[in-house]
Amino acid sequence: MRFKNVFTLAQVWTNIINTTPVKNTLMQLQSNILTPDEKLYDLCMIDRLCRGNQDKVKKMVEVFITTAPKSIEEIKIAYLQGDFAVVKKVAHRIKPTLSYYAIIKIEKDILRIEKLAKEGIATAELEQKIIKVDEVISQVVEKMKQDILQN
Repeated sequence: MRFKNVFTLAQVWTNIINTTPVKNTLMQLQSNILTPDEKLYDLCMIDRLCRGNQDKVKKMVEVFITTAPKSIEEIKIAYLQGDFAVVKKVAHRIKPTLSYYAIIKIEKDILRIEKLAKEGIATAELEQKIIKVDEVISQVVEKMKQDILQN
């Protein structure tokens, strides 16, 4: 299934999310994604890679803020189009990024997405994992914008 514009894709994704089983799952995921004591991310490894240079750390965070949502969008579009090879490829590509930024909340989920996509079948579990990863990445991006870019 090809989409002629982003609006059509948004309509399809909204319809999927608003179906009762997925909507209930999404509501559960949103309520269980982050407890107040959990950190969304940690920049220790990025800081080490940048040898303490805060300008470089900030630049790395800016790159993450730009690229991570695009990668998740790529996964969502590929899933909707039934292109599981792309879902697997992009999930594989972002695994190291999750480790570098210590986004441990979804490290296992991205591994599971990669494995389920390899099977080439749309499943409720695969869809739930994609929704969860999307939600957590959105939270991480917003938190990074607050923490890093506004300072």
